[in-house]
Amino acid sequence: MWTPYLTIQEVNNLESDRFIKIFGNVVEHCLTAAIGILKNRPFNNIDDVVRAIYSYLDGLETQKKEQILQLYPDSVSQLAGFSNSFLEFNTHQKIIDCKSTSLRFEDKKRLKQLCKDYKEKHGFPFIICSKEDNIDHLCLEIEARLNNNKNEEIETGLREVKKICKLRIYEIIK
Repeated sequence: MWTPYLTIQEVNNLESDRFIKIFGNVVEHCLTAAIGILKNRPFNNIDDVVRAIYSYLDGLETQKKEQILQLYPDSVSQLAGFSNSFLEFNTHQKIIDCKSTSLRFEDKKRLKQLCKDYKEKHGFPFIICSKEDNIDHLCLEIEARLNNNKNEEIETGLREVKKICKLRIYEIIK
């Protein structure tokens, strides 16, 4: 949900239900995260909001962290499935900003297979917050993370989720 920038004072003064609605997608479709940080108000600045989300995520049990990761769309795999003309207009939620028009069929096939292997091994989609425009770099990142055990990858995925959350918070608060 798009909302105009809010000041930190406006964030602090929001009714609880409005706060939850606005911040309910900072962590992908996770209203409980917004509810979880509500108790931290009043915030002094935007960094307090970011720290509150980080603290909320860090405080979750491993199983809950994995459930958070499962909420995220398989955006990287979807990147491989879209036509180049469609991708020119969609950088899928600013999670990755690949120069998508340059994706060759072989690149898409490799990316799609790596994402499939990743999801089969770890049980959740590959998540990355990157502005990297090199498909080979992205594939190497997936290959490297395929070597992680599940617990390591839950923590790695959560670090990426935190980066996405920070970007989303900065899109809400000025």
